[in-house]
Amino acid sequence: MIKRNSGGTRMPRASRPTIDPVAGLAGSIAHDYSNLLMVIQNAAAILQDHLPEEDPGQRHVTLLLDAAERGRKLTRELQSFGRAQLLKPEIVKPGQVVRGMSDMLRHIVPRDVEFKISIKSTSAKVLFDVAQFRLVILNLVAFAAERIKKNGRLYLSVSQVEFDDVKLPDDQVLSGHYVRILVSKTGAGLDAAEMKRIFEPGLTGKHLPRGTDLRLASVHGVVTQSGGIVNVSSERGQGTTFQVYIPVAGDQPAETPEPRPVRVRKDVSGSEVILVVEDDKAVRSMVQEMLERYGYTALEAADGAEALRVAELYNAPPDLLLTDLVMPEVSGRELIEELRAEDKLPKVLMMSGYTDDDEVLKRGGHTAEYPFIKKPFTHYELAVKVREALDKT
Repeated sequence: MIKRNSGGTRMPRASRPTIDPVAGLAGSIAHDYSNLLMVIQNAAAILQDHLPEEDPGQRHVTLLLDAAERGRKLTRELQSFGRAQLLKPEIVKPGQVVRGMSDMLRHIVPRDVEFKISIKSTSAKVLFDVAQFRLVILNLVAFAAERIKKNGRLYLSVSQVEFDDVKLPDDQVLSGHYVRILVSKTGAGLDAAEMKRIFEPGLTGKHLPRGTDLRLASVHGVVTQSGGIVNVSSERGQGTTFQVYIPVAGDQPAETPEPRPVRVRKDVSGSEVILVVEDDKAVRSMVQEMLERYGYTALEAADGAEALRVAELYNAPPDLLLTDLVMPEVSGRELIEELRAEDKLPKVLMMSGYTDDDEVLKRGGHTAEYPFIKKPFTHYELAVKVREALDKT
C-alpha cells in the first residue's frame, strides 16, 4: 500500500521546480479551464453528430465548437506560461508564435489604447525556449500597456533584419541576421535614472500591484542567455521602445509558403476495457462517453484509492489505465506505483491539465516510462493516444 510516516500523514513528495507567482496562477487557471473546455467542446461534438445535417441547430453547435477551439488555444498559451522555468531551446518561428498570441495580447491592452501587431516575417527561425519566448512577448506588452495613457498607441512588430557591425547606443554590436521584436508605446518616457536601472529587479510603483517587478529583468536574462540582445530607448514625453534581437538559426532562404500537411484519420477504435481515473465528475463522465464512442468499455473511479478498490473487484485487470496525475488522497503517480508493486499494472496512459506535469515526468521515475496526454483534448486526440498506448509493446 501507499507508504506513510509514523504520524499517519503522507510522506512528503519530491519538490517541484520553483514557478514564479504569475506563472503559478496561469497554471492553476489553465488547469480549471482545460477541464471546462473538455466538457464543452466534446459535448458539442457529440451533439453535432446526433443532429441531422439540415437541423437549424447545427449552426449554433458550430459557433459553440469554434468558440471552444479558441478557448482551447488560449488555454494552451496559459499552460505554456505556467510551465516550470527550465530553458529548453528549440527551433522557433517567432512570427508564427506572436500570431498565435494575438488574441491573448489584446486582452491585456486597455480598450481605449490603439494596439497594432505587424508580422513581417513568419518563416525566420531562432533557437529559443518557446515558452520563455511567449513570456518575453507577454512581459514587454504588459509592461508597456500598464504605462500608457488613454487614447495612446502601442505597437508590436516581428521582422527579420540584417546588420553589418552596427553599434547600438549601449555599445552592443550587431552583425548578421536577426529576428527583431519591437514593442513601442506613446506617452511619457523614462528619465536617465530609470533607464539606467530599467532591467534591474525593483519595487513596483504606486500605481502597480505591490511586490517586486521582475518582468524586464526576466526578459533581459532570458534573451541574453539565449544569445540575444535587448535594447531600450526612451525620451520624456516621446514614449518608450523596446527592441529584442535574436540571432537567426542557420541560413534563411527567401520566405516561401509551407505546404499544409495532409491529415489522414486512422482507425482508432477498439474493444478493450479501460479504467478511467479522474476526480472531476463532469470530465470523468465525458471521457467515459468519448471512449465508448470508439467501442471501448470504460470503468470509472473518482480517485486513486477508488481505482485500487475497482481493480480488486475484477478478476481480470483492465487493458489500460487512463489516469489523471493530480488527485486527492492517492495521486495518479502513487496509483501507478502501487499497482506496479503488486504486479497488477496494465498498460498506462496519463493525463493532466497542470502545466508542469509533463516536465516533471521527463526527469525520471517509473512514471516517465508511460505515454502522456495534456488536457484539454478532443475525443479523436484521446482515441489516438489510447490506441497507441494499447498497441505499445
